[in-house]
Amino acid sequence: MRFPTSVRAFLMISATSAAVACSDDATAPDPSGPVTIAIAQSLTGQTTSAGAFTMTGSRADSGSTTEVLTFGGPLTQSPVPLTYVRTLTGKQGSLTVRGSATLTFSSQTAATLAGTWTVEKGTGTYANTTGTGTITGSANFGATPPTGTLTYTGRLDR
Repeated sequence: MRFPTSVRAFLMISATSAAVACSDDATAPDPSGPVTIAIAQSLTGQTTSAGAFTMTGSRADSGSTTEVLTFGGPLTQSPVPLTYVRTLTGKQGSLTVRGSATLTFSSQTAATLAGTWTVEKGTGTYANTTGTGTITGSANFGATPPTGTLTYTGRLDR
């Protein structure tokens, strides 16, 4: 039996739509969930840093990271509020987070950091990712160049 052209076109469109719907990423495992991001970095300028990261949890990745800081006060008056933008570039794409924190000095060369972060944008498998969390860490201003270790804890959602 031969169908009219309009019926054949309708059937082809319907079949194509069904195939696209079935092949959507919704059938892939959902990578949403808790993550921990460990960072080791060094200052590269007065308000910039670079280093390496490892992400574990619902997503696993590793690579390089850069950060731009804005200090909200002099480093001689602890605690020091700050804001930052960090880009993580890993094997699965890049993730940019923005946040704020407080740097609290325990001596002239040592400080701790505590704050929050929010996903700003992503590429690769991080495209359309949202997320928030907390950041903790320590800084050694006695090292040349100054160094820091940070831990981002939170959740990434597709």
